[in-house]
Amino acid sequence: MRQYTRPTRAAMLMSTAALLTLAACGDKAADGEGLASDTALGRDLSMAQRDSVQPQLQDVPPAAAPQTPPPVATTPRPSAPRPATPRPSTNNPPAATPKPSTPAPTPAAEVVGTVATGTSMRFASNAKVCTNGTSVGEKFTASLAEAVPASNGISIPEGATGTFEVTESKNAKNSNDQTYLKVRLVSVTFGGKTYPVEATVQTASTERIRAATKGDDAKKVAGGAILGAIAGQVIGKNTKGTVIGAAAGAAAGTAAAAATADYATCLNSGATVAVTLDGPITVRPAAAP
Repeated sequence: MRQYTRPTRAAMLMSTAALLTLAACGDKAADGEGLASDTALGRDLSMAQRDSVQPQLQDVPPAAAPQTPPPVATTPRPSAPRPATPRPSTNNPPAATPKPSTPAPTPAAEVVGTVATGTSMRFASNAKVCTNGTSVGEKFTASLAEAVPASNGISIPEGATGTFEVTESKNAKNSNDQTYLKVRLVSVTFGGKTYPVEATVQTASTERIRAATKGDDAKKVAGGAILGAIAGQVIGKNTKGTVIGAAAGAAAGTAAAAATADYATCLNSGATVAVTLDGPITVRPAAAP
């Protein structure tokens, strides 16, 4: 950067003194002591020497003063309203602080037992059930003939109630026709609890009986006797032949009644029904009597 120096007062006086010296040199021979006696010039020269050092001016611009950033305006946050403190009512007394409830003790796990698959159970029917007096879907009960053991020292006690359901029922239309009654065990109940059961009936003490009433049989025998009497009268033409014909007709009527009678299958009260479990049964101990 270029610098500029302004001539000072001392420099100007020194230039002037130099000029005067040059001028005086020419007249030195003529007037040597005149210059020495010039007190004013000597005083100016002395002042010029004292004022020879002066500060130099420079055209360097002064350093810019640091600028203070303007203050950032802050938005005041709205103060949250303080919740009002409820005043105690003078009319109602303060509510009592509830006492913490004591949790009930957890009961110990109940012991259970299992009756294994394939276990046999025998029941005795509590009622008489016949094919001519019941239909499919009807139920009846039977009592367990003897206790059945389970695991963990538990057992199904003797006398437990077994519920049976009729699954098939068929009457015979004559002596050569078939009749049968089929049932299945649905559940076992004891100790106030009922346990579903899956089982197969192995044997059942059933009985085949004639389903026709005595009145129907009598009508068949009487009809045969009348026909026999008529036939004997026609054949014999006398009382003996009529009697023989009537006896023969009655015998024929009895045979006809037996041959054409309906038959049914019955499970009498107290009859045994034996079953085998198709799946396990999980039971609980029976309550003490």
